[in-house]
Amino acid sequence: MIRIDDVARHHGTIRAVDGISTEIGRGEIVGLLGHNGAGKTTLMKMITGYLEPTRGSIRVNGLDVVERREEAQRLVGYLPENAPLYPEMLVQEYLLMMAELRGVPRERAEHAVGRAVAATGLQDRLLQPIATLSKGYRQRVGIAQAIIHFPKVVILDEPTVGLDPIQIR
Repeated sequence: MIRIDDVARHHGTIRAVDGISTEIGRGEIVGLLGHNGAGKTTLMKMITGYLEPTRGSIRVNGLDVVERREEAQRLVGYLPENAPLYPEMLVQEYLLMMAELRGVPRERAEHAVGRAVAATGLQDRLLQPIATLSKGYRQRVGIAQAIIHFPKVVILDEPTVGLDPIQIR
């Protein structure tokens, strides 16, 4: 599903990631562990096509994320560390917009939102402005947008930040 071959990302003289190679198969759940500045977020941004590697290659479902970026990105659900939410929008409006941006056909958008909302426990917050949500509920909205289009791969950067122990479960 994901194949990483000798990937490096340098920012000038700083090596954010250097020489990573691994393969992640269908259905596997993988966590990246390391101290702050170890390159975890940089690697996730490269897998999702938001950053290009300085060296090496990354394939998602056989697609090179540099050469076929948009096709590869359609296969990925991504929650960045700081999810870009629109505080003035209602949760439902935001998720419908994200479904459209992710290419979910209009006739399936409500179903996709319903599925993502059920998976993240947002049923009682659909008509609430995002600005009024707690940090934990905003994080849930971010997770819902990452899964709204039924992606083959889901990448979550710091997904439990702001969630209490019950929400994490």
